[in-house]
Amino acid sequence: MAKKYHPDVNKNNPEAVRIMQIINASYDVLIDPIKRKEHDRWVIKETWRERAEATLARNSETNTNVQAPVETTTVRKPKSLMTMMGIIFFPLFSILRSIAGLCVIGFIAYAIINNMNEGGSSSNKTAAVNNTSPLKPERLTNNNGICDSSVQQHQWPTIPTVLSEKDRRSGLSSLRLDNTQNNEGLRVRLTLDNAYIKTDFVREVFVPAGSQITLEQVPSGIYRVKTQNIKNGCAQISEPINMIERKTSTGTEYSDNSLTFYPVANGNTHFLSLSASQF
Repeated sequence: MAKKYHPDVNKNNPEAVRIMQIINASYDVLIDPIKRKEHDRWVIKETWRERAEATLARNSETNTNVQAPVETTTVRKPKSLMTMMGIIFFPLFSILRSIAGLCVIGFIAYAIINNMNEGGSSSNKTAAVNNTSPLKPERLTNNNGICDSSVQQHQWPTIPTVLSEKDRRSGLSSLRLDNTQNNEGLRVRLTLDNAYIKTDFVREVFVPAGSQITLEQVPSGIYRVKTQNIKNGCAQISEPINMIERKTSTGTEYSDNSLTFYPVANGNTHFLSLSASQF
C-alpha cells in the first residue's frame, strides 16, 4: 500500500500525502501497545457517544411531547479523521490487535481511502452497531412492567458507593462508570452476559448524578451493565462488554474500559429498555 499510494508515484493525486500520513499513523498505533490500548478506550467512548446522539435524535422525532434533558441541534459538525477511523475499525480492532503487519496496514488504509473516494458522505452518518442481543429498544410511552417506582422510597447515598460485591475481585481489569453527563442518580449492576435476563449480578454500586466510580479487579469474562434510574425506577441494559485478561511476551494484557451514561428522554440512558423484574 505504501508503494501504491506514495506521493512520489502519485504526484497528480492531491490526496497522496494525506493517504500516506494515514498509513503511517495506523502503523504507529498498531505496533505500540500503549497507543493501541489508548485507542481502544477512545473508540469505546466515541461509540457510546455516537449511539447516545443517535438515540437522542430518534427520541426528539418520535416523542414530540417529551422534553429531553439534553439540548440537540440539527446541524452536526463533520467528524474528524480520527473519529472516522474509530467508527470504521471498532468492530475489527480486536482482530487487528493481534495481527499488526503490513497487510493489516494495507487493509486499514484501503478502507479509509475507499471511504474518502465515495465523497466523504459517511462523515455525517451515525456509526452502525452490530447488535446480537435479542432485546429490542422500547419507547417508554407505557412503563407497565418496565419501571419500579419503589426505588423512590429508598435513601440513596450522596456519593458514589459500592453496595455489593459478590465476586472475589480476583481479576486485573477495570470498568469506569461515568455519570458526569447525566442529571439523574443511577443504581448500577454488573452482571454476566449469560445471566442478564435474571436478577443475578456480581457487583452493585450507586452513582449519583454528576459523579463516577471505577470497578476494580474485575475477572475476565463477558458482562453487561444494568442501570436503574432512582427517580422513576426505569431499568435499562447495555450491550455486552468483554473483559480480557491474557498473557503476552511482556506480561499480562487486561481491559481498562470506560462507560459513559448519557441522558435521553424520560431521564433514561441510551441503553436498551429492561423489565424491572429482570433488573
